[in-house]
Amino acid sequence: MASNNNNKLMAIMLVLVLGFLSVNVSEAASELVKRVCEQSNDNEYCLAAFGSDPRSDSLGLHGLGILSIQMNIVAAQDALDKFPDLRKNITDEVGQRRLAVCQSDFETALKKFNEAFSAADKKAYSEAKNLVSDGGNSVFDCRTAYKWGDPVADPPVSADIQKITNNIVRVINTVLDMLTGK
Repeated sequence: MASNNNNKLMAIMLVLVLGFLSVNVSEAASELVKRVCEQSNDNEYCLAAFGSDPRSDSLGLHGLGILSIQMNIVAAQDALDKFPDLRKNITDEVGQRRLAVCQSDFETALKKFNEAFSAADKKAYSEAKNLVSDGGNSVFDCRTAYKWGDPVADPPVSADIQKITNNIVRVINTVLDMLTGK
């Protein structure tokens, strides 16, 4: 009987210790997210982005780098998914040509972001940062297609461009800079 009580006591203590350790690991990971976001230039966006993914609190810096690149891949794909409907609604020749250029820019960016994901996964962080920058530049080029010639306009995916170039890319660069010690 005493042995059975000792086993129960040991089991209860083990559960308590593991619970305490998981809380401490989670708090430490949350602190890492806060530290990363404080160094990014948009703390609010960074916290919201990582906060929207439950994996964030259990990842180290490498994992946050991978996750942030993955967020960019998803954002670029989401933008690309809009182009078929945009093509249906824009019928003029200039608009169609601009959409084609813009779609190509996003396809190039998506390719670069996927390459960056692979590079970061292999811990080639400087290469990943260069690829993310190239992808961000490709996305920004979409805006340029709408600024040349008449009529000057904003691209129909301006919000996507903003999200990728001004928000996610900057978070990625912050994480990658931390990983490379810059």
